[in-house]
Amino acid sequence: MKKIIHSIDDKHKVFYMIYGGKKIGFYLTNKLSKTFFQFLEKGVLVDFEIAPKQKKIGHLKYYQVAHFNQIVSLNPYIVHYDLVKLRSEMREVLTQNVYYLFIDFEMTMPGYHDLDFKPEIIQAGYVLSEAKGQIIHQDGYYVLPKEKRTLTKRTKKFLNLDEEVFFQTAMPYDHFHQKLETIIKTYHPKFVVWGKNDLTALEDSYIIHQAKKLTEDSDFIDLLKLHKDYYNLKDDLGLFKAYKTYYQVDYEQSHDAIDDALVTKYVFDAFLDYM
Repeated sequence: MKKIIHSIDDKHKVFYMIYGGKKIGFYLTNKLSKTFFQFLEKGVLVDFEIAPKQKKIGHLKYYQVAHFNQIVSLNPYIVHYDLVKLRSEMREVLTQNVYYLFIDFEMTMPGYHDLDFKPEIIQAGYVLSEAKGQIIHQDGYYVLPKEKRTLTKRTKKFLNLDEEVFFQTAMPYDHFHQKLETIIKTYHPKFVVWGKNDLTALEDSYIIHQAKKLTEDSDFIDLLKLHKDYYNLKDDLGLFKAYKTYYQVDYEQSHDAIDDALVTKYVFDAFLDYM
C-alpha cells in the first residue's frame, strides 16, 4: 500500500490514512516503532505491506504494518528509508572484498549449577574463499580451554564429545591465534559469521588468553542480520533452515564448527545469487 499519512497517534504508535472515503488506522510493532516511527507524520508518503493481523486499541481495530518499503517526506523532499536501495547497498557490501573467511566456533557450556561462567572456544572451523569462488583453504580442530582439564556434561552432550579424545587432540589456543593471524596478514579477508555469538566468543578469547587482538567489529559481516533486514524477518532464522530454503535439501546438523563454516559459505553464495 502506498499512501500519504493523514494523521498520527504518538501514544499508541498508530498512523491513519484515508482509504475509500474512510479513516483507517495502522499500528507498528515495538521493533518497527523504534526504528521508523520518528519519520512518520502528517503528509509523509509511506509504502508498506500489511500483516494478516489486527489489534484492538480502545474500541477500534487497527491493521499491523508488516514492513515498510519506503518512507518519504515530500516537503522538503527527504527519503528516510528505501528498501530497494538498502538491498542494493547490501549486495555492494557483500561483493566489495576479494577474500572472505567463513568462521564458526563451538564453545564450552556452563554446568547446571554454574553462576559465574564465560564461554570459551573449544573448536574452530573456517573456510577461506573468494565470493562465490572455490575454497582456498579450510580447517577445523579442537582448541584447549584455558587451565581447564575437564568439560561440563552439558558441553560433552551437546557437542557429542569424547573428553579423552578431545584433550588428546586439541591444539593450544596459541596455535589457533597464530594461524588466524597468518590468514589475516596474507589475505586480509572479510569475516562472515551467522549471528553475533562467534564474534563475541573471539573477542572474549583475546582477553581470556591474554592474546593480541586481531580483529575489529568492522571486520565482520553478520549474515543472519543481513537476512533479517533483506527479507524483513521478525524472528531469527536458523543457519540450516536458511540452507534448506535455498537448496531445497536438508543438511544434517552435527554441531561441528567446520560443517557450520561450510554451510555459512553455501548460504552466503546462495544469498548473492538471490540478490
